[in-house]
Amino acid sequence: MRRLFHIHRVYENKRKRLQQKTSKKPSLRKVLVKYSKRERDRAKDYIHKLTTFIANEFNGYAHGFEDLRKNRMLNGSREHNRRISKSNWRTIITFMSYKSKVVLLNPRNSTIRCSRCGMVNASKGASYECRKCRLRMDRQLNAAINLYLQMEGLPPTPRLFEELMRGWKGFTMTGGRLMKAPMNSRGAQSS
Repeated sequence: MRRLFHIHRVYENKRKRLQQKTSKKPSLRKVLVKYSKRERDRAKDYIHKLTTFIANEFNGYAHGFEDLRKNRMLNGSREHNRRISKSNWRTIITFMSYKSKVVLLNPRNSTIRCSRCGMVNASKGASYECRKCRLRMDRQLNAAINLYLQMEGLPPTPRLFEELMRGWKGFTMTGGRLMKAPMNSRGAQSS
C-alpha cells in the first residue's frame, strides 16, 4: 500500500505546483487535468497488479474487507482528510470481487474490542491494551484478528486467541522498536 500512497503523493505535489501557476496562466488547466488522469490510471494499474497477485497467491480463499465509508471518516483536520481521500479501498474491493470471493465485514469496534476476551474499551495511539485481560498488542493487529473472527463467525475467547497466537513469537511494535523478548498472550515479556 505504500506504493499506492506514493503515487498519490507525487501527483498531489505536481498538481499543487501547477495550481499556483494556473491562476496566472489558465492554459495550464489542461495539463492539470492530464496529471489527474495519469494519477488515476497509475493507481488503477497498481491496484490491478496487487489484487491479481493476492488472488493468485491465495487462490480459493475468501478475502474479508472492512466495509469502510470515507465520508464517515472525514473530520476537521485537513491533513487527515487528504490521507483518507487518497485511499482506494472501494477500488481494491471492486477489483478483488471479480478475481476471488470477497466478504464485507462490519468495521464497528474492530480496533477497540479485545481480540482475546471481547471487552470493548477505547484505546489511544498505535498500541491496544485491554483493561480486563491486560492484553497488549498493536492496534491494527488486534483489529485484523477481530475481523478474522467475525469473518469466521467466532466470538473472541481466551482459548481461541491462544490457539491463533500459538505460532507467534512476538512482533515489531509500531514505530519500529523491536521487542527484546517475545511477548506472551498476556502482554508480558517472556524470558
